[in-house]
Amino acid sequence: MRFAFLVGLTPVLLLFSCREAKQAPKVDMQQVFFASPEENLKPTIWDTGDTTVTNEDRLEIYEPHIRGIGGGYFGVGSIQNFTLAAWARSEYIWLMDFTRVVVAANKIHTAFLKHLATPQEHRLMWDKKKSAAAADKLFEQEFAGNPELPFIKESYRKASPYLVITFGFLDRITKKRPYKFWLNDQEQYDYLRKLAKENRIRALRGDLNGEITVQGIAAAAKQMGVPLRILYYSNAEEYFRGYKPNFKRSFTQLPVDAASLVVRTISFDKGRFRWAADSDLSTDRGFHYSLQPAAEFLNELKKEQVDVRDFYKTAFIDPKEYGLSFLGSLAEKKRAEAK
Repeated sequence: MRFAFLVGLTPVLLLFSCREAKQAPKVDMQQVFFASPEENLKPTIWDTGDTTVTNEDRLEIYEPHIRGIGGGYFGVGSIQNFTLAAWARSEYIWLMDFTRVVVAANKIHTAFLKHLATPQEHRLMWDKKKSAAAADKLFEQEFAGNPELPFIKESYRKASPYLVITFGFLDRITKKRPYKFWLNDQEQYDYLRKLAKENRIRALRGDLNGEITVQGIAAAAKQMGVPLRILYYSNAEEYFRGYKPNFKRSFTQLPVDAASLVVRTISFDKGRFRWAADSDLSTDRGFHYSLQPAAEFLNELKKEQVDVRDFYKTAFIDPKEYGLSFLGSLAEKKRAEAK
């Protein structure tokens, strides 16, 4: 069809086809999500059950600040990631660790979420004294034909006593400082269960300073059109003593947006950055909690030399919660609000 439009006294002939514009092919989200490569890991001294739990006892400090931000989730470690991702309502979850047993534990949590309907069942299944046979049967169903099956079973037995103890600490802290999280709240558990059943949770082998896994996650998230809204590092960065070239090269590729946050804990400079009250409930070591705009963090990584301690030079410590600080433009905003 042809249409003629008059602009002033000048006829302008516009030609266009009634055929619909050719649409770009849809991305197979599942294929892209699971296709990114991961590093091979060698056994380390950290492949022990106690690395599959968290001693960050005050994670609920983050909840008001990350509630419902959606998008993608990247995190290291194990059980704490499920807590943060449920609060954030993350849409895709990438979990990564350099210890094989932690990666296995994350796969086990995901399998339990798929097959167990309640937080109570999930917790009970981690008790090997009561549930080892049932757990093995579930693993044989979920990981049938997978060469990792024997290691999954072994990791379950290593992690079991530590998870049971951790559940006890979580009960204590949530009684003292009442809050809901995925292992005491059905609604949050159901949300994670839905993600697990839709295969939106992936546990990968990887090193923060590696060259493969993080870059693969970055490429996948970009192709999927999923901005990573939470980058959770626990307190790993304080051991780096400056970010390595591989770290900077990998993480500057991650797709983030204005809502994206770096979620980290620190234990250095305790005199200024005090540990949050009761953050040393499960161990004799507590933590200070902080938030930083992810886009600003990635921009800082472009500097030739930069260390995590540099971000805290202008930090703003929450006057209502001395265990929480804000970095970068968040610090400026909170400082202005406090005046």
